[in-house]
Amino acid sequence: MEQMRLFGPPYKYIIDASSILSQKENEAHRRRVYRSQWERIDKYIEEKVIVTCSEIADEIQDDTIKGWLRKQACVILPIDDEIQQYVKKIVNEHPKMLDFSDCKSSGDAFLIATAMKYELTVITEENPKKKNRIPQICASYGIKSLNITELCDIENWEF
Repeated sequence: MEQMRLFGPPYKYIIDASSILSQKENEAHRRRVYRSQWERIDKYIEEKVIVTCSEIADEIQDDTIKGWLRKQACVILPIDDEIQQYVKKIVNEHPKMLDFSDCKSSGDAFLIATAMKYELTVITEENPKKKNRIPQICASYGIKSLNITELCDIENWEF
């Protein structure tokens, strides 16, 4: 049983693999170019403002990025019974999100379910206009989602 606390965890955002991987050299937010942006993201991870869930961490196959997650001591929230119940609801209501013909992962439902449990905003680089993607499914449950650029804007980060 989870212990009740006077103050909740500092978690505010949960980050998707697409955003985590966007720091790679051949991606949109490559760390070499957007160094100060990633330093701020690193700080948010260190302060436990940005977290992820175990299913998303498991999706990361790049050794450099895995090392980065460990170095940042990123909080990786485990999947519990409550999250599993949310996953069932999401998958039943949005079965097309699990279309593996498009090489999509099943981690998306866990990401959204974890956001539901902890009332987090989802950070993802997925296209918000495409059906059955994280932003549209989040919106159907009243969960905020944004990309890294929008995160920078909301947090008033200037570079």
